[in-house]
Amino acid sequence: MKKTEAFRVLASADRQLVLHELVERDDGVSVDELSRHVAARRHKITPETVSSSAVERARVRLVHTHLPQLVATDTVDVDWDERRVSLTDDEATAELFEAATELDSWPPDDLLAPPSRSRG
Repeated sequence: MKKTEAFRVLASADRQLVLHELVERDDGVSVDELSRHVAARRHKITPETVSSSAVERARVRLVHTHLPQLVATDTVDVDWDERRVSLTDDEATAELFEAATELDSWPPDDLLAPPSRSRG
């Protein structure tokens, strides 16, 4: 994978969150659980408190946009019958994470922090 393609993949916060969640789970994760965690991190709340509508919006984005793009770059495998997602053990995945180390915001831990409340 060329660096330009890797940066294109990493340009989406949702794709970064998907990749980070998959790195944290060696055995993969269900699409439903991945959707819940991505929605929670986007809204900076816990997975237990994220609304079902936010999870559904995340699931739609993942299923129709982000997972197909990650599959196309050979960085994730999706078993649609089992509805499970996992990282591939492919050279493209290694190249993607090598490019990610050049980003100031990898891993995307800044999305985990609650929003600051500035008074102005």
